[in-house]
Amino acid sequence: MRTTTTTTDFNTASPSEATHRNHNRNRFALRGAAAIVLAFACSYVQAFTVEEATIAQVHQAMLSGQLSSKELLSQYMKRINAYNGTCVSGAVDPATGRQLGAATPVENAGQLNALMTLNVRGQRSKTDKVDNDPNMPDAMETAARLDAELKRTGKLVGPLHGIPIVIKDQFDTFDMRTTAGALTNYANDRPPMDATIVARLRAAGAIILAKGNMGEYASGDRSTGGGTTCNPYDTSRSAGRSSGGPAAAVSANLTMCAIGEETGPSARNPSANTSLVGIVSTHSLLSRAGLIPASATLDRPGVLCRTVADAATVLDVLKGYDPKDPATAASVGRLPTRPLLAYTMPGSLKHMRIGVIRDFMVPFSHADDDSIHIAEQALDDLRKTGATVVDPGPGNSLFTDAISELMPSIAPQHYKTLEGSGEKPTPITLRILSEYEPATTGEGLYFMNRYLANRGDQRIKNVADLIANSTFFTHPPIDGVTTPPKQRLEALMTSTRTLTDKKTGAPTTFKTPIEGLNIEGWYANRALLQAIIEKVMADNHLDALVYPTKTVPAPHLITPVEPTFLATRDDKVSVTRPEGEFIETHHVVTEARGSLTWRLSPNLGFPTITVPAGFTHEAYDRAIVVGKDGSFKAGDLVGPTPVALPVGLDFLGRAFSEPTLLQIAAAYEHTTHHRHAPPAFPALPQ
Repeated sequence: MRTTTTTTDFNTASPSEATHRNHNRNRFALRGAAAIVLAFACSYVQAFTVEEATIAQVHQAMLSGQLSSKELLSQYMKRINAYNGTCVSGAVDPATGRQLGAATPVENAGQLNALMTLNVRGQRSKTDKVDNDPNMPDAMETAARLDAELKRTGKLVGPLHGIPIVIKDQFDTFDMRTTAGALTNYANDRPPMDATIVARLRAAGAIILAKGNMGEYASGDRSTGGGTTCNPYDTSRSAGRSSGGPAAAVSANLTMCAIGEETGPSARNPSANTSLVGIVSTHSLLSRAGLIPASATLDRPGVLCRTVADAATVLDVLKGYDPKDPATAASVGRLPTRPLLAYTMPGSLKHMRIGVIRDFMVPFSHADDDSIHIAEQALDDLRKTGATVVDPGPGNSLFTDAISELMPSIAPQHYKTLEGSGEKPTPITLRILSEYEPATTGEGLYFMNRYLANRGDQRIKNVADLIANSTFFTHPPIDGVTTPPKQRLEALMTSTRTLTDKKTGAPTTFKTPIEGLNIEGWYANRALLQAIIEKVMADNHLDALVYPTKTVPAPHLITPVEPTFLATRDDKVSVTRPEGEFIETHHVVTEARGSLTWRLSPNLGFPTITVPAGFTHEAYDRAIVVGKDGSFKAGDLVGPTPVALPVGLDFLGRAFSEPTLLQIAAAYEHTTHHRHAPPAFPALPQ
């Protein structure tokens, strides 16, 4: 059998003209090693296809002798080679071969740029060119070992035997480059050991296939080291920001499942944008040891798969206490007694009561309309499962009484009376509380420095070293889009405060090095949200809550997005400094929306599962108004544009209620079957 092989180097950016599919397949090279890997694909007759395959189907085929781990891996490698090229256009820096400046979305690019580093010898590290350590088998070598073990024993080595998994580049892998998407000159770009959850995946028989591209340091759609990831349902749109690479890879069938991470919306948002099942578990259920931190008080690993059953299977091997992460001690004695997969069997929900968070179904603009309509249909589908849907109806809320009862005693700072003004207090809604960010000091700096100290690199020992030893992409400011990574790292080290001089009325900016650590605001906010949710669920005898994961579908890349804070009230306070008397203005949010996804779950720390709920018929987007400084400002809402974009549905429960949520999510999935593969990334010719 003869074959012609093209290959891809996931650590080298391509010229802008390579954004078209035919050019990409010939321009991107994994270099010789992947060609050898792909040769395995031609050593047998492919009777098993990977597109939309499940873990159960793969294991059945392996046990029957129809499929080997090497054959499965070869099929995924072939799809990666075909579809993982650059998907935006832009000038390439000749010194680095990277797109470091402005980029432009490309429609129908035929490529995704979802993966950064493939687990193939010689391509796993920039600091180890030889890569011949026999104690570091690559993906295909691991597959061969698993095949030999199955042949010898007739048994699978674990629940993830031979299953290819993509890991977001935020998690340490001892055998592959780990930089959180950054182009940083580590002395050794491979950390000394796996993140705990990566080690647990390997122990369960999983094959670590690749590192997923990500928003650099867990924010945005783009990284300096990996470039921009695109949405497989519309390559001109966002795959979901921070964990977009892993999500795009799973959705387009470049891997079976993936591990993402969520600080705010970064596991559920890409799941919703790419028609996946995404699980972010109770904050204490999964270890964060070996995770490059974004916000250690909020960070949670996320599981991304195409089905509820697959996600449950992966979650099951990750859960439980890890001495390296003290937060997981809360899981001791609270783990389910049965495998999580057992909770995903099809069945009636006639004993379940599910409350609707109508607060998250408000149409602030036409951008929300289609997703809310789909969510309304989802409530009808839930009733078909036998569940009792407790719905206060449009414009109403289950949370009003609980908020008014609990807020004055728990967090009076949220409920300020405007003394002497004659104004009533601003009504506090669940929307405002879910998007509220407490003031903190030094969190990012402290936890990043601690991670780097534990990593023990001889060159990169703290955030200042990261900045000094990195190359960064940059672009003009874009409304609602993350600032470039160098600015974000610098902001970790310095607090900025802008005051108005009482005498002159001129604004004055003061910058102070950050030296302390104060994160108690996050814990106070979490306690408040937990009390509100638990009271509402208790008063209404609820097993779970449901709401649309997001009401604004995937936005265009590199363009302004819908605003989060829709209305504010300005509170002014006097400030005395050695330099004089000043006025400080605090912008108090009086109306908010989840422009990416609602952030109730991460701020709350309770588990949530997002499930595909359907596809839009149209979308509205913001026009771009270019400022004098080249910045992109949000203009008028334009549209509608006919486009089928995925919509997700969130199920949220109490702490450690994963079994209940899996049961509900599986019943909804079985009733609706909304997931379908992106048409632009079809099966390849055999």
